[in-house]
Amino acid sequence: MSDQQDLIDRLDEIKAVLIEDMKQCDIPFGIYLHECENLHTRVSVDLPQLTAVGMDPILLPNLLAYTGAARTAQSNWEELNTVRDEAKEAWKAAWPAFIEFRDDLIDNMDFAYRNDEALLKKLAVIKEGDSHADAVQDMANLSVLGKANLEPLVAINFDVTLVDKAAEEADKMGGLLGAVNGHMYVDDEIKVIRDKSYTLLKGVVDEIRKYGRFVFRKNPDHAKSYSSKYNRDKSSAYRRKQAEEGQE
Repeated sequence: MSDQQDLIDRLDEIKAVLIEDMKQCDIPFGIYLHECENLHTRVSVDLPQLTAVGMDPILLPNLLAYTGAARTAQSNWEELNTVRDEAKEAWKAAWPAFIEFRDDLIDNMDFAYRNDEALLKKLAVIKEGDSHADAVQDMANLSVLGKANLEPLVAINFDVTLVDKAAEEADKMGGLLGAVNGHMYVDDEIKVIRDKSYTLLKGVVDEIRKYGRFVFRKNPDHAKSYSSKYNRDKSSAYRRKQAEEGQE
């Protein structure tokens, strides 16, 4: 069964996890998933000893399924962040030329419509606001205003094809801004699914590790496979650092 299918099959169970019960992974997520895979291999061999002291054998397939679901949930979140980061870079690169184009349109319309009070008032309204969203809307509104009042622009030899370009630029930049800032609830939902899937996985992992450490408590090397290698290495590095600093 694929990781994607694991997420689909367990999605109702994952969503049922309460927000207040959600856990946060305190080590790199990819490393945690790798440790879960190693644990599954270990438990597959040790299952008779573990079930002999009461461990529910369903924990083994649950470990595999929850690992797959969590991996897919993490990939979905990473993909969303990648798309957003790419949109941010594209927006950052396009913004200076976009704002220069908008300001140039305004300057030309200010001059072309200088004798028409009604058009100047419409232009003044368009110029209000200073957010990114305002700038995108400004460009769309300038296009509409220009298309409806081309003659004064033609009279000053303004390139009227730029009026159509303004609409195109508004569409493009609006799409980028939407990718950067829009649909934040989607981001929240995807991250919540990732965290809830981790919560279920952690519950299985912690339970299995308790049984493993008990069963193999007299075999320290074997018992190590029922703890986090990442955390063991981190603790060892910390102790070495403390010892080195104590010798100085």
